[in-house]
Amino acid sequence: MRQLLIVLLSYLCMVSAYADSKTTLYDFRFWTSPERTRIVIDVEKGVRFSIKKDKKKVTLSVKNAKLLNSTYDKLFFKDKRIKKTNIRRDKNTLLFLFKTLGDYTVKSYTLKPNKKYKHHRLVVDLYDKKSKVVKKKTSKKPIKQKIKKPLSAKSNKKIILIDPGHGGEDPGAIGYKHSREKYITLKIAKKLAKKINQTKGMKAILTRRGDYYVGLTKRIRIAQANNASLFISIHADAVERRSARGASVYTLSERGGSTKFAKRLERSQNTVNQFGGIENLVDKDKYLNKILWDFSRKDRDIQSQKLGFKILKQMSRIGYLHKKTPQKAGFVVLKTPAIPSVLVETAFISNPNEERRLNNPREQDKIANAIYQGILNYYK
Repeated sequence: MRQLLIVLLSYLCMVSAYADSKTTLYDFRFWTSPERTRIVIDVEKGVRFSIKKDKKKVTLSVKNAKLLNSTYDKLFFKDKRIKKTNIRRDKNTLLFLFKTLGDYTVKSYTLKPNKKYKHHRLVVDLYDKKSKVVKKKTSKKPIKQKIKKPLSAKSNKKIILIDPGHGGEDPGAIGYKHSREKYITLKIAKKLAKKINQTKGMKAILTRRGDYYVGLTKRIRIAQANNASLFISIHADAVERRSARGASVYTLSERGGSTKFAKRLERSQNTVNQFGGIENLVDKDKYLNKILWDFSRKDRDIQSQKLGFKILKQMSRIGYLHKKTPQKAGFVVLKTPAIPSVLVETAFISNPNEERRLNNPREQDKIANAIYQGILNYYK
């Protein structure tokens, strides 16, 4: 009998402790992209949540949640999809009410901590719904549709796809003074795009124009959809050794990095599922891999090397080179079938001197111009 009482008391204590335990919501972040709005909440492991969607309202319920005062003001976010955000408590459940400007597809999932985020994350995405084609009942004859020619075929312009590395939930490398790679790459990319768009016979397209995440394989599909003739991904690397400096250029290696440094960099750049949820790697895409082998892979590799050398030559005129020849690595974003592709590491953001340089608008323009001149020389 005494043992039974001890067991019951222990059980009640456990239940009481569980009931009193709160799931802390540490931080809130929002990002708006052309196709979705992303809500990210830093939470504890095992968070219990549910989502209810009406036509113009999304309700996120988090059970037994505790909200920090420092994160409260971050909740009231507005963009082109979210009109108003409210919060209220229903007993032990926190309710986040997002009044929306339309009817959206809602997806949610959790992400584990990684090197850049120490907490578990709850992600809620609001996607634009694809417009449906309405058939007219008044006419039984099939409607003839004009097939739009690709821009490159219509105007004979060379399409240069510029890919600013990282974005949104993925900050990229963090500098000695806490600069974020994602902001620097976007600024350089926009400067490069401006120079290209001012050049007759050329047109630049960016994979992202703001601070939001674009999946690695989607960046490839953007290049394919726009019939790009070149693909240039812009980055700024970081290593533990602060003295590391200089620019480098990488081209695709199907077998992976050619050096230990390239392999380390490859691992850091190919983290597709830490920031954007579940994404199919190009390596596992049998159809895409077949194209890679069928469509003049050798010629693409030769042209990528040629482009890499041209860019490095120009980069050497404005600063130090970390590697004087194009290096090889298995970066996902370089797996653009039949499109010459390079990844430019503009400098080391982990080097205090180079970090200052990367944040200087004039230096950003010099870097953009060096890449631009390399492109022009490639086409000569």
